[in-house]
Amino acid sequence: MRAAPIRERRHTGRIAISSPGDFVLGPREALPGAEGLLPYCLDFVRRRSVYVGGVDPEGAQDAPFYYLYLRRHATRAVSVPWEAGSLTRETRAPIFLFSPGRCGSTLLSALLSNAGIENVSEPDFYTQATMALPASPYNPFRTRIAEAAAAMGRDLAGALGASPVVKLRAESCRAPALLVQPQERRTLFMTRGFETWARSNQRAFRNEAAKTVGKYLTALQGYAWLWTNSLCHVVRYEELTAEPQAAARALGAFLGRDISAAAVASTMKEDSQRGTPLEQGTRGDLPGWERRFDETMALWNSAKVRRLREGLGADAWGAG
Repeated sequence: MRAAPIRERRHTGRIAISSPGDFVLGPREALPGAEGLLPYCLDFVRRRSVYVGGVDPEGAQDAPFYYLYLRRHATRAVSVPWEAGSLTRETRAPIFLFSPGRCGSTLLSALLSNAGIENVSEPDFYTQATMALPASPYNPFRTRIAEAAAAMGRDLAGALGASPVVKLRAESCRAPALLVQPQERRTLFMTRGFETWARSNQRAFRNEAAKTVGKYLTALQGYAWLWTNSLCHVVRYEELTAEPQAAARALGAFLGRDISAAAVASTMKEDSQRGTPLEQGTRGDLPGWERRFDETMALWNSAKVRRLREGLGADAWGAG
């Protein structure tokens, strides 16, 4: 196995999904072992997995976004063929946290960190594995990609010394079956009532109504799969913000870990996305968000979408 020093880091101020092109590399050099490596991204073109070194594992856990921390701080990169499997003998798998995004999941990750519970926020090899083309049932490499992501997940668990909670980007709700492993059936799903979620989404992004509603419905479909096929604990944004101590106790009981009152109190005072492109105050409301929001709510309340919502049971668990 050989590594290459990172000569230049790209996209360090962007929330773009990770890719091998995020680094300009120097000449390859010998690597004595896999110790200290963290999984970074998949390389679809070469059918390899990219790991990085020179990164503090604790810093990666405390960071609002794992992928951005690695992108900013890694000093070397290692490329591993998919057929090599895991770099370690670790057998544990992560506990996945799914959500539609914009619902406090980064806040929840901060709470876990403050409570001393191993977790990372948005490792992008999972995002890549669940994008539309890789996750398509017609993709001949679909199974191989899922196996590569699972191997990287085991190495992540080995690096952190536990079955970490892994907060995923919203895109991963498209294909939870590709991620959830038989050795770890516990999952988390965080939700927020649609109206306040859509308002937040439209103020921050330029998505039109169809894309916004589709994103939320995809998350609901992912939740339906999780509810049937895993041991799923739901965290509601409204409950976390209104009664944070009670929500934290329920979460701690599910994970079998203690979340102290002090950890909850300190977390609720923080900006969980501080130091990232999504930090509070760094993005003003985008022009035209009110129009997009009105159109989104009209589509959400249309007869067709109402039927879809009823089929997924969305209103019954507070997503409507």
